[in-house]
Amino acid sequence: MELTLKKVAEITGAELAGDENFVIKHICDLAEPRPDGICYLSRIENVTVPPGFAAGAIIVPQAAKEKELPLKTNFLYAQNPEWAFTLLVQYWDAQTPKHTPGIHPTAVISPLAQLGKNVSVGAYSVIEDGVVIGANTVIFPHVYIGKRTQIGQNCILYPQVVVREDCVLKNHVILQPGAKIGNDGFGFIFHEGRHHKIPQIGNVIIEDDVEIQANSCVDRAKLAHTVVGANTKVDNLVQIAHNVKVGQGCIMCSQVGIAGTTTLGNGVVAAGQVGIIGHLHIGNGVQIAAQSGVTCDIPDGVPYFGTPAKPMKEMLRILAVQGKLPEIYKELKLIKKAVEK
Repeated sequence: MELTLKKVAEITGAELAGDENFVIKHICDLAEPRPDGICYLSRIENVTVPPGFAAGAIIVPQAAKEKELPLKTNFLYAQNPEWAFTLLVQYWDAQTPKHTPGIHPTAVISPLAQLGKNVSVGAYSVIEDGVVIGANTVIFPHVYIGKRTQIGQNCILYPQVVVREDCVLKNHVILQPGAKIGNDGFGFIFHEGRHHKIPQIGNVIIEDDVEIQANSCVDRAKLAHTVVGANTKVDNLVQIAHNVKVGQGCIMCSQVGIAGTTTLGNGVVAAGQVGIIGHLHIGNGVQIAAQSGVTCDIPDGVPYFGTPAKPMKEMLRILAVQGKLPEIYKELKLIKKAVEK
């Protein structure tokens, strides 16, 4: 792949200061520049240049125009260099197909399934009766799609993905390898000394522009729907239980677990290893710090932390006191001795 800096400027919207005909052949990390590559610098404060640094071009903040950087290269000035660089990477990535177009001869596709224009299905994938798949969707090898499932346009399902019966994936959904959608919810009733399975006859709805990463699970609802809202991003190894409702634009980092029937508002951020018990309501814009255990409802916009999780300010005060407990305990012993005398 090769791009002139003129084309790079068009893609990124950045202002070019340099040779517009210079050809870029690589996208590089700042720590590993190449003479024919391009990288970016998000901030210009305290810039240090390693010996031998050489990059064909670098995207820098607009403020760099007022400061002479210790670099000899082609510059592209952007209001947000990271976003400009992201636009370039998106373009670059889109020009590098990861799949083989068309239907592989080993794919097993029901005659009762409906595939839209330019759908690709990889080797040994299985598509059951009544499945509907929208245009330009890519199904990689070894994917299973259950009966009556609906998948929208421009979706990508990577190897080992399972989408079980009756689930709905809207448009621009990405499921990374091993993601499982529509597993049975963990529903059992204890009766006469044994656990009896409660059939989980609802489904999962994944809205537009959702990405669910490797080996994460979204369980089907007991009766109605488990929902993951538009533009939500789910990291690896996340568990979303039956009847959970996740709002729009949420972030769930690795090893988050959300128990059944809990509702998350829009823009919620759950950091790594957060656990949320069932039947709670988490408000809009809530941020939950890593390894927190949430056992109560959280109002809009309040950051929470700890186990059991409390408002961030309160928990920080608690932790400040905990650090002094040995000293406090020692003082209490001295006071006790004095009283006993």
